[in-house]
Amino acid sequence: MHSLKKVFYFAAIAPLSLALMAASPAAQAGKSNNDPMTLAIAGSILSFGMACYQGKAPCSLDPGIDTDLLTLSYDQGADNTIDHFRIALGADWKEKFYQSGNFEIGGRWEVNANYWHSTLANPDNKEGYMFGITPVFQYIYKLSSLDLYMETGAGLQFLNDPTIENEFKSTQFQFGDIFGMGIKTKQFELGYRYLHVSNAGIEIPNPGTDFHNLYLGYRF
Repeated sequence: MHSLKKVFYFAAIAPLSLALMAASPAAQAGKSNNDPMTLAIAGSILSFGMACYQGKAPCSLDPGIDTDLLTLSYDQGADNTIDHFRIALGADWKEKFYQSGNFEIGGRWEVNANYWHSTLANPDNKEGYMFGITPVFQYIYKLSSLDLYMETGAGLQFLNDPTIENEFKSTQFQFGDIFGMGIKTKQFELGYRYLHVSNAGIEIPNPGTDFHNLYLGYRF
């Protein structure tokens, strides 16, 4: 567990400032009328602002993670003719941002690996991989037997190839904004998760890729 803490510590600090850049609406290209993308960006801005105001992770030099509270998750979905698969390991933050009655705000760091492949016959690039780290904020309303949640996040992604299907994304380094909602128990999470991938306007062209996924998480 001690070595796992070190991995999360060094991985958490580096992408923080760049993740905030990705959460800027002015930096997003194309698809500005995409409602899930707007929710992901707006939610990430508000969540990062709240964390920085309180001086808590992920907006601190101390990652503040609890490696005894881990979540292994799997996403599967698509963007038109592109199928998407994602696996992630998350570690909860030790401190909640807010707690009152049945409502609380918390979250975790997630390291993730993604695989995509095109269903087109002859695309410029048939398949590829993405690897990244994302701070995920969860807004949780507690019920008697299960909880309802909404989540937002913005983090770094690295593509093994800058072309996804027929879209050249200019850079291998990308940003990933997420928005999701669902239900959770002490051990399981089930819901919808949206992932928007673009380079935040660092280089042009900057086409966005928007995956709509079914999400399943196991907490242990």
